[in-house]
Amino acid sequence: MRIIHELPGRLRIQFFGLEVQRYLPASIEAISRSVPAVYSANYSPMTHRLLVYYEPQLAKTSDIMQGLGECLDITRRLLYRRIRVGVATLASAIVMDHYRFWLPYQWQWPLLISNLAANVYLNPVVFRRGIAQLLKGQPSADSLTMTSILAAFLTKQPITATTVMIMSNISDGIEAMTDAQSHVYLESSLKTVGQKVHLVAHNGEIKDVALNKIKPGDILHFYTGEKIVVDGTVTDGTASINEAGITGEFDLARKTVGADVYASTVVEQGQLEVRSTKLGTQTEEAAIYRLLQEADHNKSELQKTADKLAQRMVPISFFAAGMTYLLTQNIMTAVGVLVVDFVCGVKLSSEIAILTTLNHYNRRGVLIKGGRSIENAASIKEVIFDKTGTLTTGKPTVQQILTAPGIDSKDLLAAVGYGEQHVVHPLSRAIMTAVREHSVPVAPLAIEDEEVLTGYGILAHQYHGQTIAIGSDKLMAQVGANDFSTIYQPRSIHERVIYVAANDRPLGVIILNDSIRQRMAQTIDDLRRLGVEKITMLTGDKAPVAQAVARELHIDNVQSGLLPQDKVTYVQKAQSRASVMMVGDGLNDAAALKWSDVGVTLGSQASGAAKNACDILIQGDHPEIISEIMASSQQTMRIIKQNYRVVFAVNTSAIGLNISGKIHPIMSAVIHNGTTIGVILRSILQLR
Repeated sequence: MRIIHELPGRLRIQFFGLEVQRYLPASIEAISRSVPAVYSANYSPMTHRLLVYYEPQLAKTSDIMQGLGECLDITRRLLYRRIRVGVATLASAIVMDHYRFWLPYQWQWPLLISNLAANVYLNPVVFRRGIAQLLKGQPSADSLTMTSILAAFLTKQPITATTVMIMSNISDGIEAMTDAQSHVYLESSLKTVGQKVHLVAHNGEIKDVALNKIKPGDILHFYTGEKIVVDGTVTDGTASINEAGITGEFDLARKTVGADVYASTVVEQGQLEVRSTKLGTQTEEAAIYRLLQEADHNKSELQKTADKLAQRMVPISFFAAGMTYLLTQNIMTAVGVLVVDFVCGVKLSSEIAILTTLNHYNRRGVLIKGGRSIENAASIKEVIFDKTGTLTTGKPTVQQILTAPGIDSKDLLAAVGYGEQHVVHPLSRAIMTAVREHSVPVAPLAIEDEEVLTGYGILAHQYHGQTIAIGSDKLMAQVGANDFSTIYQPRSIHERVIYVAANDRPLGVIILNDSIRQRMAQTIDDLRRLGVEKITMLTGDKAPVAQAVARELHIDNVQSGLLPQDKVTYVQKAQSRASVMMVGDGLNDAAALKWSDVGVTLGSQASGAAKNACDILIQGDHPEIISEIMASSQQTMRIIKQNYRVVFAVNTSAIGLNISGKIHPIMSAVIHNGTTIGVILRSILQLR
């Protein structure tokens, strides 16, 4: 398939009949609409053309084409076809090489040319780019690969030529496979077409309409449990909003008339009437995704070490071939020098070393999206951590239960569970988790007996004839339960303290905290031992909370109260000094993850945006894998560089022997291929 016309947000694609012959037109359209960011598709069976409409702010043309190829199974079927052709071409080359001397001379070249045509079909891009780069006077690895193949055919060595092409294909295939893993968009986060929202009509009636029908200035209602899908201003109502996706804080934000709300946040409790100000691609959520795309373009300029080194070696081979011809006046000897190319040994040894490392971590539930991540991880000098959900678990847990004299901890939990059982606040959920863990029975609370005082706490009436007050010290002052000094003395500024009283009598205190993730302190120590010079925390949370976590983990550089754009700005400045790794888990971290040299998403509860943006996805809650990956990356790069030296030394010796006429071109090919196989085996054996 190919693009025949393109406008922003619109593509017209031409398919070849064989690519889509197994599908009905309606199926092609339905499958196309399943590609993330695509919201409309129309297919013409007469012309085999597909008209696609998509959100250009959320996906690039290459993403749409790749997604279509994968969804329609075109990529896999073309791969299988090329594998079959590759096997057939190699088999024919072996037969031809064995029997060609028995054939009349006039039959040999047609057979060689047909074999060359099959090699061109295996990877026409190599020949197209190789010729173009030669014509520009800028020969590259593709130019040398192409020249090596042509040289092998000129010396009537079809096996050598086919082997070089197959090895080149393996290298390109590995690179394409790993790159494809990093372009998976989270459809549920990006596609909003068809989503229903509650629109307040001019007559005051509330109607459910499609989100794509909403205009700036429209009034919308959002209720408990619903996701806010526009940026806007509250015109009526009061609610507690979970803004962790934007700010990183798990504390709920209280929103009243005049407050701003943002897309991707969630109404945890209450209801709001909101006047929309920004929609779709204008929202803060979409702005984060645009930052991801800008970063993707920026990072595409990076090259793997193998490509750089192979590029430097290209002129050596051409220069050696030219010098050989000048010294020997023998074109076949000069061509034999070109057969000894450095590219296969350099590129394949590095690709196999990297692939071995990737597979090792894949088996452990860690997705590393390509060799560039390994290369960059080996040279990291600063590691930046998000706080909430990364350094910490991201959710509050009960740390301690303190009771008044004569009160048992289970009695306290029973009273607290009675009042908290209907509340959806994160702190309430943590308390109810502790109630269940202690197997404390909870008496049912009637709705009419529950009184929620937003910003203060809860009054739960009719608990054995008493009113249970659960909440802040301000609530305790209101009910007259002021003396908690014998139960609790404030110790840490980042502790969340829930006071509990029955009428005006203190019952106890429950202390909660967003606990440090297990093994995080050891991970940070290991990173320093591996050569990381600076550990940084970037967080949207408040400064006192951030500083408390930093002290516990011995982190000196802390930036708090940041928005997603602020994190990107810090990463960009840090990159001017050294290579940077960013570790995060939320939507608010996604852009910084993408802009960093290596982005790591940690945790089973990570957001879809973070998973999409990162270079390394650790799907379990095991921070120690971060330092393990860095150590493995350093070992992998050491082996690759050692392989480079072996390839350079052996192949340079083979070129020298060719120039002196000591070996035949066929022996040059044997040395070249033997070196390649040797470094590949070494990579597998030392890294498996």
